[in-house]
Amino acid sequence: MGEVVNLMAVDAQRCVDCAPHLHMAWTGVLTIIACMFFLWRIIGVATLAGMAVLIILTPVNVAISKKVRTLQLRQMKVKDERVKIVNEVLTGMKVLKLYAWEPSFRDYILAIREREMTLLKTAALWNASTSFFWLCSSFLVSFASFGVFVLLDERNVLTPEIAFVASALFNVMRFPIYYTPMMVQYIIQFLVALKRINKFMNADELDFSSVSHDTN
Repeated sequence: MGEVVNLMAVDAQRCVDCAPHLHMAWTGVLTIIACMFFLWRIIGVATLAGMAVLIILTPVNVAISKKVRTLQLRQMKVKDERVKIVNEVLTGMKVLKLYAWEPSFRDYILAIREREMTLLKTAALWNASTSFFWLCSSFLVSFASFGVFVLLDERNVLTPEIAFVASALFNVMRFPIYYTPMMVQYIIQFLVALKRINKFMNADELDFSSVSHDTN
């Protein structure tokens, strides 16, 4: 029962929340490619320095995303366990009060909740590190590109025209870069939720031949 409630209240909602953000998976990439094209026209080969920074940061982001996905799966399993116990407690409240089992079940539920909170805090730290890397990426890309542009050739002068136009293009890239970690988190949560829903929907049906009804 707890798993069904969790699937309906949490996993189904995460699938709905992810839908409006899926378009960023391609519009963000197109925006970055277009900006890189115009930057190549302005600062030439120095654009590769900025691209190198993005390429270096991407595997880091992917590794963190995999870690977050693992934590999401573990957290949802613990949450299923907690919701199941809470439902059983609410259903059998009279029995619990009759035998004075409230403190024991309270401590048991709080212990499960503590495990869940530990996983949530760990996932939040990994998500924060993802956001940190991607927020720093705009500055690192600008610094690397302008630095290489000036150092490549003595005739390359970082004039206001070049600096402001290039900075504007980097600022245009800031939104898709900033939005990337949030989009990744939404997609991770969506994949985890979809996997859980798919597993539940494909579960074996109840074998009615093994069920008997006592009419006495």
